[in-house]
Amino acid sequence: MKRWVLGGLGVVLLGAMVWSFSGAAESVLPSRNSTPNDGRAANLGDDPLVVHEWGTFTSYSGSDGGRLEFRPLFDDDLPHFVQDRSTGSGFGVFSKVSYRSLVRMETPITYFYTKQPRDVRVKVAFPEGLLTEFYPPAAISPPYKGYTEPQKNSALDWGTVRLIPEDYLAPKMDDARLAKVIAKRTAQALPPHADYNNHYAYARQTDAALVHLQQPALPKAFIYEPVDHFEKFLFYRGLGNFKLPMKVQALGKGKALVNNSGAEPIAWMMLLDVNGEELRFASFDGVGAGQQREVALPANVSTIDDLAAELTSALVSTGLYEKEAVAMVNTWRSSWFGEQGTRLLYFVPQSLTDQLLPLTIEPKPAETIRVLVGRLDLMTPEQEAAITKLVKESAAARRAGQQKANDEGVAFQYQLPDAVRKLGRLAEPALTRVRHASTDTALSNEATTLIHELHRDLEEQKK
Repeated sequence: MKRWVLGGLGVVLLGAMVWSFSGAAESVLPSRNSTPNDGRAANLGDDPLVVHEWGTFTSYSGSDGGRLEFRPLFDDDLPHFVQDRSTGSGFGVFSKVSYRSLVRMETPITYFYTKQPRDVRVKVAFPEGLLTEFYPPAAISPPYKGYTEPQKNSALDWGTVRLIPEDYLAPKMDDARLAKVIAKRTAQALPPHADYNNHYAYARQTDAALVHLQQPALPKAFIYEPVDHFEKFLFYRGLGNFKLPMKVQALGKGKALVNNSGAEPIAWMMLLDVNGEELRFASFDGVGAGQQREVALPANVSTIDDLAAELTSALVSTGLYEKEAVAMVNTWRSSWFGEQGTRLLYFVPQSLTDQLLPLTIEPKPAETIRVLVGRLDLMTPEQEAAITKLVKESAAARRAGQQKANDEGVAFQYQLPDAVRKLGRLAEPALTRVRHASTDTALSNEATTLIHELHRDLEEQKK
């Protein structure tokens, strides 16, 4: 699904406003505990506010462990209703493609669980980064300026959010089963439509309460009635140039040296490799603070279902509910398990997440669990050799094509090699690695040219 930033008056000028809920939900059925019954809720009080969050920090490195800047080459992976920094700013369409960074913060999803409707105030800060997209609408800080901005001191403030358990959507009727069916379908119908092509909708498949924000009428902006926004969570994204504690040196032949420079241990990690239709992975019980550890891929090939099951189990061990873990795996299944290459997944310590992304919720929840998965894509020596070969072949083909065009007296046009396109969003950092690592000036120049042509080719495809 292509992402269209402006979706009508209902979403214009939303990014610069503070949102609040007005009115109250009518209690139509006796409340039940909407928090999954895993034995923890009983220890949190009669009506605990429980907050769970998951997301991803994605980064990229060369075989030597050196961190590489990269940027997404597509920005159309979100539904049309998701807001970004430029919404309502008057500066036009925002695009992450113009922002290079060391880390992309992808899909933090924040769930709320409560027995009864309640109001909470929510805001999140990103001292070392820039918050780029979000839904429901929020007030952004600093305001969008229409050009590449400093990736520092960013914040989102949703103001007052009304939490509505699904039970409160059920009608008063004697048939409890039918009332529950109506409540379920109503809860599914209230949020704006999102299909599964962009993966966003998978995050809704939990028992979390609905969140509601209301935009007041703004006659000066031709918005004459309040606009209501419903979702199953708060969503946001961002990017930054901060450094995460994990560094991975690819040793070749399926081996890697993992170094944790942080002050806290990494409790769990997984090394996986996708090569064509073959998938290999291995899980490890982490690495201590200030320690390093060599890890290796197994010889045997696994299935995506086996990988999904193991990752889901690991996520549940962090305190996430099973439906949340399944939603996260389904959201990232094609990316984590389908994109070609080698990557390390690991759990970022929650204290570090709280430091990088201070989340303020008032009143304070009885339980807050935040699970950010570090995704570190790395180039192996074998992959670097293959990409270096690709760049050499491209340079030779370019020279031959130019010579032929000169001989025939026609204009020369060079077609970007399909092999470069197949590298996907990691094409730019891969080519950047070759450009910096090579001592051959001609090879470095070809890698630079391919990067420019890749961007031009993708811009043409988007028109």
